[in-house]
Parts: sequence; C-alpha cells; structure tokens
Amino acid sequence: MGTGSSLRGILLVAGATFFWSLSGVFVRWLPDIDPWSFNAFRGLGLGLSMALWIALRYGRGSVALLRRSPIAGLLISAGFFALGSSLYIASLDLASVAAVSCLTATSGLFAALMARFFLGERTPPIFYLAMLLALSGVAAIALGEGDARVQGLAGTFTGLAVAACFAAQSVALRRYRGFDMEPAFLLGGFLTFAAITALGVVIVPPLQSIAVLLLMGLVQLAIPLVLYMVGARSVTTSHMVLITMADAVLNPLWVWIVHGEVPPHAVYLGGALVLAAIALTAFAPQSAATEGETETKSV
Repeated sequence: MGTGSSLRGILLVAGATFFWSLSGVFVRWLPDIDPWSFNAFRGLGLGLSMALWIALRYGRGSVALLRRSPIAGLLISAGFFALGSSLYIASLDLASVAAVSCLTATSGLFAALMARFFLGERTPPIFYLAMLLALSGVAAIALGEGDARVQGLAGTFTGLAVAACFAAQSVALRRYRGFDMEPAFLLGGFLTFAAITALGVVIVPPLQSIAVLLLMGLVQLAIPLVLYMVGARSVTTSHMVLITMADAVLNPLWVWIVHGEVPPHAVYLGGALVLAAIALTAFAPQSAATEGETETKSV
C-alpha cells in the first residue's frame, strides 16, 4: 500500500468520523420524535441523498452500477446498516450520548476479530489485550449508567449490538472494496424506511422535523458513508474502524457544547478505559495485507 494512498484513506475516514459525530446533536434537537419515526425518516433522507449522488456521479451509468454490484455485499452492508442504525437511535433513549459513544467505540475491536476470521487480515496480539481493557470500560458504564439498573443494562447491550453491526458493515465494505458500494447505502436507507413503516409504528412528525431528519440523512449519514467507503479501499479494517473511535470523544463533546448534556460520572471512568484501549491499539503495526495478499489496490 502506497503511503499517499494510505494517508488519503486515513483523512477520508477521519472526515467521515467528524460527520458521524454530529448524531447526538441531531437526536437531542428532536426529543419529542419517537425512535422508530426518527430512524425511518433519517433512513429516507439517506436513501434520497444516495439516489441523488449516484445520479450525479454516474449519470447514464447508474443502472450499470446497480447491475454490477455484488448481491451478497449489498444485502450484508444494507442489512447491518439498517439494524445498527435502528439500534443506535434506540440506544440514545436508554443511555446518555457519552455512554453510547463509548460503547459503540468498541466496534474497532469487533472489526479486528471479524477481519481475522472472515478476511484473513492479521490481527496483532495487542488487539486482544485492548479488547479486555475495553470490556472493563463497558462494564463500568453498564454498572453506573442510568437511574435504573435495567435501563442501564439495556442501554449497554444495545450499544454493544450497534458496535457489532458497524464492525460487520465495515468488514463487508473491506471485503467488497473492489466495487462501488453506494447502492448498498441507498438500499440500506430505503430498507430502513420501508421496514419500519411496514411495522405500522411510524408517527408522522411535523414538516419542520421531517426536514431536519432528511437533512440528518444527508449530513450525518450519506456524506460520511461515502467518505468511509472510499477510505476503506486503502486502510485495513482494524485501523479503519479504530479511527472512527474518535466519535467516543467528539459526539458527547458536541452535545455538551450545543445542549449542555453532562454524562454520569461512571461514563468518565468507562470512557477512559475504552479510550486507553484505542490508544493501545494505535501503536499496533498496520498490516494491510491479508493472508495470500500483499497489497491493497485502490479502485
């Protein structure tokens, strides 16, 4: 992997992380919208944004793009996105933004393990030590988050499920990095909207709120997903997702600045342990090669 290509990938993933970290600000702006309706219209915003992006970028080749997209890659990426994004919005009803951010930050560790088994990417032993450290942080958050223990545990397990979904989606993007995966995000957005609507649980919010949710689909989902997809072509799975762990700091920071939300004290301890795990893995050597592959090619 060339140094320039790797640096470009890192910058793209870092840019994606910035836009993703705005999620808590949007959620707290619309406290009266139930999680189902919130995620349905946010997904619709993503689908519409990706449809516009594909039309503008590929023009007449848009249909050809859809035809050559790998069916398995589309279904895996879209499915894990729809599930993970729905669980994410639900988790913010069960825990503070800071706690959810710390929990979802463990996605990099899940991704390192998944990439080892499904892609053959070599995982340095230090990642396993980091996993234990991060799990200690998760336990601290679980024991101290929320007024009710049940709510705290529910928020913890939901946050971890989000991390696992994000890791699986990242591995899928890495696996199919030779393809343009915009159709997966388009499908994921519309699938989220259609699935939630089909359940009959959507309560149509005011037009102003719908406009904010559609904007969120563009700013907080479509833009960072495209940046992340392109960055995934030249950055290994473990390092790729580890960069996004900066969300654990940025997301609650924006919410604190904009909305004044102060997290429980246990989140500081748990978050410190999770961030220590991230710092530990930052010193691991980047091994872009998979078993039997010596170079990652940019497409």
